Order: sequence, then C-alpha cells, then structure tokens
Amino acid sequence: MTPQLLFALIVAFLIINFILETGLDYLNQKSGRNIKNTEKTDEFYDHDKKTKALAYSEAKFKSGLINSTFSFIIVLVALFAGLFAVLDNYVRGLVTNEILVSLIFFALLGLILTVLELPFSIYEIFVVEEKFGFNKTTKLTFITDTLKSLVISAIFAGIILTSILFIYKNLQEWFWLLAWILIAAFSLFMFMFGTSLIIPIFNKLTPVEDQELKEQVSAYCESQGFSLKRLFVMDGSKRSTKANAFFSGLGKSKTIVLFDTLIEKLETKEIVAVLAHEIGHYKKKHTLAMFALSNVQTFIFLFVLGWLLSYPQLSQALDVVEPSFHISLLAFVLLFSPISLLTGIINNAISRRNEFEADTFAKDTNDATALKSGLVKITTDSLSNLNPHPWYVKVHHTHPPLKARIKNLQKQ
Repeated sequence: MTPQLLFALIVAFLIINFILETGLDYLNQKSGRNIKNTEKTDEFYDHDKKTKALAYSEAKFKSGLINSTFSFIIVLVALFAGLFAVLDNYVRGLVTNEILVSLIFFALLGLILTVLELPFSIYEIFVVEEKFGFNKTTKLTFITDTLKSLVISAIFAGIILTSILFIYKNLQEWFWLLAWILIAAFSLFMFMFGTSLIIPIFNKLTPVEDQELKEQVSAYCESQGFSLKRLFVMDGSKRSTKANAFFSGLGKSKTIVLFDTLIEKLETKEIVAVLAHEIGHYKKKHTLAMFALSNVQTFIFLFVLGWLLSYPQLSQALDVVEPSFHISLLAFVLLFSPISLLTGIINNAISRRNEFEADTFAKDTNDATALKSGLVKITTDSLSNLNPHPWYVKVHHTHPPLKARIKNLQKQ
C-alpha cells in the first residue's frame, strides 16, 4: 500500500469518525428534548428541573460540538500541512538519539494538545458547570490539577515509553510481546494500587466516620462474606457537587471509595444499596473480566503494531521520509480508529450488562427500593439526559439509562 493511499485512508477515517460522532451527539440531544418522550421523565423531574436538565444538556452539546469541530480541523490542518513532519524535523535538530527523539516528540505533541484543549476545559468547568451549580473547582485547584496531571503523565508515560522504545530498538522481533507484558504488568499495578497512589495527590481520602453507616456497611459485608477493610470517603465536593462511588483493586488491596457528596445526598440505606452494587461487581468478577478483556485487546493492538512498524509507508504517509517509531505509531493510531470504535462498542455493551448484573445482585442481597431511590437521586441531581438515543447508548454509554435500570430492578 502506497503512502498516498495510507494518507487518504487516515483522512477518510477521521472524516467518517467526525460525522458519526457529531451525528450521534445530535440524535442524542434531539432525543433528550423530544416533547413526545419527555412525559416519561415526569416521575423523576418536575417541570422546572426538567427545563433545567434540557438547558444543561443543550449547553453541553454546544460546547462539545465546538470542541470536537476545533479538534477535527486542527488534526486535518496538521496532516495536510505536514506539521507532524515539521515537529519531527525540529526534534531531530535538538537530539540525535532515536529514543530521545521519540520521547521529546511525544512530550511536545502532548504539551501542544494540552494547551489547545485548555480553553475548552476552562469553559466547560467555569462557564457550563458553573452556570448550572455543579462547579466547586477554584482557579487555584484547576491550575494545580493541570500541573499535577502533566507531571504525573510525564513520569509514568516517560518510564513506560522509554522501556518500550528500548525494547523496540534492541529486541524488535519480540517487541510486541515484551511491550505487552510490560504494559499488562503496569496496568495490574495501577489497578491494584492506583487508588492509594494517585488519588491522594488530587483528593483527600479518609475512613468513613458516620457510625450508623459503618455499622450497616459492616453488617452487609459480613452477610456476603466480603472482607472490606478499605472504605474511604473522598472530598469530591472540592471540585463538583455531583455524587459518585467506585471500586478498585483485587484481593486484600480492594478499595471502595464514596464521594462525600454521595454521603451528603443519600440516606444510609441508599448508600448501603449503592455499596451492594459495587460489591456485586466484585462478586460477579466484572472488574477482573474487564481487566482481562482490556489486556487481550492491548495484546492484539501491539501484535498488529509490531507487524506494521517494519513498513516505512506508515511514516511516509505523514510526510516523514526517515521511518521512525513515533511517527509510525502516530499513523497507526489514526488508522486504528475504526477498530477503536468497534472495541469501544463491545466494551460498553459488556459494561452495561455488568451494571445490570450488579444491580440485580444488590436487589437480591440488599434493598431494591433503596437502590432505585439512590440511583434516581444520583442521576437527576446531575441533570442527566433521561431519554438518550438508543444508538448513542450503544456507542458511548458504559451504564444503562436510568429507566432501563429501574425496569431491571422491578423484575420479579
């Protein structure tokens, strides 16, 4: 395949992806504001809150459309103007070592993308989220979050990328397998200990102090034979009023984190029901299965990448004459976008099924009514679209819509 054909495929995939994503966003927004369907949300939203939810959805749609359009145009300009080649030539003027060339190239590219994305993040947080009463992020917190994210990304990405580049340079034949082992090991480490290592850099984790909640949680966990020694409250209210909870880890490292906003807005029995849902994921081995699936997909990605890296046409497709790992990887990622969309749809379908199963587990072992009321509070408090388009759900939603979850809970 010629570099010109590869370039044409990259551009075609980008255009198709942009049209599909924009079309799905439009259909989802139209479905949310469809008057014929909004009466189905009356049991969750009164007239004023429904109006506010529709306005919030509209604001999010418009800001997202501007952001995605800008990003799309920037990538096309970079491709047609040969800016990736320009950046590659600039870096090669600074250093000659191939590993350093790739590291500096990705570092500068990441920094450029961060700067370009910054105005949209600021608008999203300090205009859209602020307007609808969700934002609690101060300007200082936003600045420190951005700097911390850059430093952490530089450290971890630098270590992983340097290791992968070393493997590629010295053991090309086994590059894909050794790179996969490295990434899988790192993923497992972060899966088990990421909550303890990364979250405290941004948020405060404290043991649950509410005595009634602790007693009810302990009683439920004991009834399920679930040993939970790490139940934390996170100061999510530092950044947003939205409530959430999540589970991470394996074995003795398993951790459940409740946002302080969740404890503030839900009754004790509702919190225990949400906790039962999270434990349901563990009992049904959802977290382990999704982790394994992710590693299988990474294995396939790296196998194909290892095979294609030997073809100089990948680099030449981006107007770079001298083949290099970083340019070939960039071209491959752009070409891989249709597969990424497909794997995303599959992953989300499995995730939604897992959510149904975790809800059923919570219903069977705890209180379906409490879980239902807790889900309603969490969803409506965040002004979620209660009538998303089915296609949008299939492509983007990791969780089923609220009405589908309630219907599942009401099954005998």
